Amino acid sequence: MEIKRWRPSTAFSKREERLMQRLTRTRKLFGFLRTHRAELFDDGFQAELESMYRDSGAGKLPVAPALVAMALLLQAYTGVSDADAVELTVVDARWQMVLDWLGREKPAFSQGTLCEFRNRLIAHEMDRRLLERTVELARQSKIFDWRKLPKTLRVGMDSSPLEGAGRVEDTINLLAHAAR
Repeated sequence: MEIKRWRPSTAFSKREERLMQRLTRTRKLFGFLRTHRAELFDDGFQAELESMYRDSGAGKLPVAPALVAMALLLQAYTGVSDADAVELTVVDARWQMVLDWLGREKPAFSQGTLCEFRNRLIAHEMDRRLLERTVELARQSKIFDWRKLPKTLRVGMDSSPLEGAGRVEDTINLLAHAAR
């Protein structure tokens, strides 16, 4: 079974250019990820992500792993639930731009796909690899101040959605755990 790779466009559409202009002062990570998504998810890294799947041919074809991995970065950055992450692929132009999903009316993936991929990513220790690649690319691009990287990009490491803990508990219970 060959997994279809995520091949987002590198050229900016007029709508993407307008969105990028709005992302110069706030939420810069959206612009960074849109600009550097092809570098972050090059063929070598996409092959690593694909290696997490067995080659039996059974089951449904998976959604492109790089697309879901990018969505996990966005989810960790914005701190939203799995259900909200799925919904944001349809209603938020910033998410759509980064995921190469602008103008589409159906979600890029299901909530189950997102949860299953996160668990697979963690089981293969690829979650840390994804974050390390993102931080290294940010350092190389010099878009972010390197001294601020641990604070601005560390959100993915400390985030409940990426680690899987925030998926099943509601906000009140999460706040109660934090208070303890």
